[in-house]
Amino acid sequence: MSTTASLENNAGQLALRAAARATGLIVGRDHFLFLRHGRTAGNMGRIYQHPDIPLCEEGFCDADGAAGALQKVPFDLIYASDMARAWLTAGRVACISGKPVTVHRALRERYFGDLIGTSSEGLDWRVDPANGETMMGFIERTLSGIAEMLVPGPLPLLVSHGGVLRVLCGALDVDLPVELTANAMPLAFDREGGGWRVTPLLQPVLVAQPVGVA
Repeated sequence: MSTTASLENNAGQLALRAAARATGLIVGRDHFLFLRHGRTAGNMGRIYQHPDIPLCEEGFCDADGAAGALQKVPFDLIYASDMARAWLTAGRVACISGKPVTVHRALRERYFGDLIGTSSEGLDWRVDPANGETMMGFIERTLSGIAEMLVPGPLPLLVSHGGVLRVLCGALDVDLPVELTANAMPLAFDREGGGWRVTPLLQPVLVAQPVGVA
């Protein structure tokens, strides 16, 4: 299975997107950057991941590649999820860019509770895992925090997770090609007319590959 649709329940994806769109997001700026964290053993093994799982060797290489691409675009500060795989990625970007990093819990991936450590194939975002975060709780927490970051002023880079990217794109009504959801793919979001345009800052890998969760 090699696409997001095959790794996740399609109806669940649509429900997540619709709920994020209905919740809404007020963005107080016309441009910002987003970066999903580098790869982990959990991504490569397609499991629900523990918050403290670090980057694997390939993930650190991913992060360094993203940091190099981000050298070519201006930004002022970094907001990062407090989950290890995200703040380690943000740290590699900060080392090259010299930009400050602020950790923000709102950028965390959804907490999957008792599913952590099990296979994530067939993920259905509508299902609320035992001892985990509900879909609506995840959406509301994510969008409330992002709204606080996307205000007029210094240009932010958000370093976060695949689920957060899905919620963000749902709220902004953006259809994101699967290759742009890859680990460590830096993205530029620009307001365009009544919507948003997303531009990759690295050449997307067009060959289908497992993207995993988180």
